[in-house]
Amino acid sequence: MLEKKILKKGALHKVGVQETLNKEIKTEKKYLNRKKIQDEVFDDSDSIADNAKMISLLLTVISRMYDIMPIEQKNLLKADDKVMIEYAFDKFRTTNTRADTLYAQKGNSLIDTLMKRQSDINLIIG
Repeated sequence: MLEKKILKKGALHKVGVQETLNKEIKTEKKYLNRKKIQDEVFDDSDSIADNAKMISLLLTVISRMYDIMPIEQKNLLKADDKVMIEYAFDKFRTTNTRADTLYAQKGNSLIDTLMKRQSDINLIIG
């Protein structure tokens, strides 16, 4: 658990964070699995980063599929939906994400790494 600490010295103060143990120790399977995942696969921050990369890769895949859709199919969408979809994809194309950079550096090994971690989690949870 993280606790916010404020240290005061006269008119000056310093804000920090201190990690402390939870007051109760949780031994249910869910919590033991979470601990094992954190110890063996990744922590919460890495999990969030991996999910952001996976979302970015997914947006890339979906936008490429949308790009090859026949115009007749696109025109079946409600006008507002089509505008939103195309705006989102246009904005995404002009945004250089962490996944873009890593994929340019590592290629498919980025995907291998992300999927391996998901597989490792599944092996822990069973």
